[in-house]
Amino acid sequence: MGTTECKHYGAYIGGEQVDASGGETFEVTNPANGQCIATVAKCTEADVDRAVAAAAAAGPGWAGLPVSERSKALLRLSRIIMEHQEELAALETSQHGSPIRKTMGFDVPLCAETFEYFAGIARAMTGDVLPVGPWARSFTVKEPLGVIGVITPWNFPTLMVVWKLAAALVTGNTCVVKPPSVCPLTSIRLAELCTEAGIPAGAVNVITGSGETVGEALVRHPGVAKIGFTGDTATGKRIMEVASCQAKPVGLELGGKNAMVVLADADIDAAAEGAVFGSFFNSGQVCATSSRIFVQESRYEEFAEKFVAAAKGLRVGDPMDPATVIGPVPFGAHRDKIERYVASAKKEGATLLLGGGRPDTPETQDGYYFEPTIFGNATNDMEFMRDEVFGPVSGIATFASPEEGVALANATPYGLSASVWTEDLRLGLNLANQLQVGTVWLNEHLMLFCETPWGGCKQSGYGKDLSTMVLEEYVHTKHIYIDTTGAQVKPWYGILK
Repeated sequence: MGTTECKHYGAYIGGEQVDASGGETFEVTNPANGQCIATVAKCTEADVDRAVAAAAAAGPGWAGLPVSERSKALLRLSRIIMEHQEELAALETSQHGSPIRKTMGFDVPLCAETFEYFAGIARAMTGDVLPVGPWARSFTVKEPLGVIGVITPWNFPTLMVVWKLAAALVTGNTCVVKPPSVCPLTSIRLAELCTEAGIPAGAVNVITGSGETVGEALVRHPGVAKIGFTGDTATGKRIMEVASCQAKPVGLELGGKNAMVVLADADIDAAAEGAVFGSFFNSGQVCATSSRIFVQESRYEEFAEKFVAAAKGLRVGDPMDPATVIGPVPFGAHRDKIERYVASAKKEGATLLLGGGRPDTPETQDGYYFEPTIFGNATNDMEFMRDEVFGPVSGIATFASPEEGVALANATPYGLSASVWTEDLRLGLNLANQLQVGTVWLNEHLMLFCETPWGGCKQSGYGKDLSTMVLEEYVHTKHIYIDTTGAQVKPWYGILK
């Protein structure tokens, strides 16, 4: 990989890229080789004020359009995204390290599909007529909340923005996006494409900089009606604390420590393949990754052997090579964190079955790479089985009965997702009902669609992304009552006479 140009990006406010008010910048580097690919405006609280003002100014015009017109703008944006598929995929790979086969084949197409989906379902959103009595008409209408603050993580830099942006925009809100500092470039480019699609200047703004500065300022800002956040649980709790001072609503999609429960009657070949995808897709940097795998005792050895064999075939290397499946993690401090958890797993007695370190190849020597890693003989009380490692590391533990498997799966403060693997679908459904999570997959893991709601419980947060359910998260339901007779025939008339 050769030297790349270090291009300058401004924040995106009011329909154009602008420098930070203080003139400062920060660097974004390619995690595959450590080279600078961009300098980016390091925004201040003053820039947050500018962005919120731009969003507020654009709000009445955007909200005042018929939903059909907003939907058409999102459809145009969906088409434009696919016209820029190669550009966006390459930019995502260069800033994040996610392999080009994934950014081209998954991330960018799903961004386009998400805008297309919300463009369609919004036109079916209606209010209700309420039968309060023959003397009146009582009904509800859906109104946008106003300016939405969107704060997103680095594991899917563009897609996590799109999940919130599409629902917020089509319901008539305007947005200020705070993308992750390590990979903000695609969010800036996406905002430019929003303007190109005919979404008014100021309706989508992107502020760049640290969460401690501009992220907190966005949450505190009195002009922001709601915060939509995806990220780690500790940051989510901080957002709740800051937003509570204004009783500001927040939607939180937080961390997960997700279980895969493999019963004795499961198709072990399918379960092993599912574990590879669930554990190592996006280098395990997925809030729903199957990082805790519980296998019924009689099938443990067979499952472990097949899981390891399947994972050995994953190519780790240059993310711009279409053959690469596992690229680097986005920054060095995160690889250091993964290495600490691997060391802890070894110290606590887990058996290393695969990986456990940095790959030793010429193409990986300058990047932040880590091998797919599998530990056997794990227990639920080990540190790497308790905490969200957020990397390509999974542990396999055993259980004796289905009841114990569910108990182990539920023994975590998180509640995002889980999967059950069994040929007995009646038993599988029964166990799914007992799992304390937002999503359960039977004989699959990590299957997400625009049509299905996504969100957790316990310390994995609350609120939903995707599906028709999320539209309610971005509107205010107003009740309107009209007296149609003028007659004094209400049930309570005369109480004060």
